Amino acid sequence: MKFKEKIKQDILFGSFVTFGLADIAEYTALLGFDFIVIDNEHGILNQSTILDMVRAAQCQGVPAIVRCTHDNVENIHKALDMGAEGILIPVINTAEDARNIVKASLYAPQGDRGIAFFTRAARYGMIEDKNLYLKKSNEESFISIQVETAQSIKNLDEILSVEEIDMFFIGPNDLAASMGYSNSDPKVLETIKETIEKINKVGKIAGIFVNNSEEAKRAIEWGAKFILTSITPYMTRGAKKYLEEVRN
Repeated sequence: MKFKEKIKQDILFGSFVTFGLADIAEYTALLGFDFIVIDNEHGILNQSTILDMVRAAQCQGVPAIVRCTHDNVENIHKALDMGAEGILIPVINTAEDARNIVKASLYAPQGDRGIAFFTRAARYGMIEDKNLYLKKSNEESFISIQVETAQSIKNLDEILSVEEIDMFFIGPNDLAASMGYSNSDPKVLETIKETIEKINKVGKIAGIFVNNSEEAKRAIEWGAKFILTSITPYMTRGAKKYLEEVRN
């Protein structure tokens, strides 16, 4: 089942991979996550490394989403040409921002993504029905955006009207900072809850970043289905606990 269809049916749990190494992507996939998000926003990654990371996750049967910078259409094109299941784009503040992401992600007539048939996504030119490839790519590419500022929350109704967006992802830390509060402030939590409810009301998928299982359970109760964390804190805690135990 394609990722875009699976997430409509199930709650899925994924992890960011910020280290530019295919081994780490493969390791994260092997841990049992439903998907990984390769972080080309904050991670220090080059394009060939991202390709190897996408391939490493997919070789373990785990979908790979690439988070691109919001103002770099080229990175969106390359991530999809690499065969990634989809993209995640941060800092989307208006419906026009969202429409621009759709245009960059889809082939004509829905978008203006450049056509190339020699890419990994197109089986290096070995696909037989090129028109079918273009159609299926438009149907199956998972397009997701981040609503993570006070401005995006203000414009949420208009942003949600962009039909081709599959998932709307909440970044609690950036949202809280833009609102002038800590990420645990009741006003921030209520905003997140209301945002998830609005996303679900229009029949779209809500996603969120969580720091721990308690936050994940709370987000699921509110209706989120795309639950994203990072393995780094768990690795850190495990290593520090080990060192504390052996040194004491």
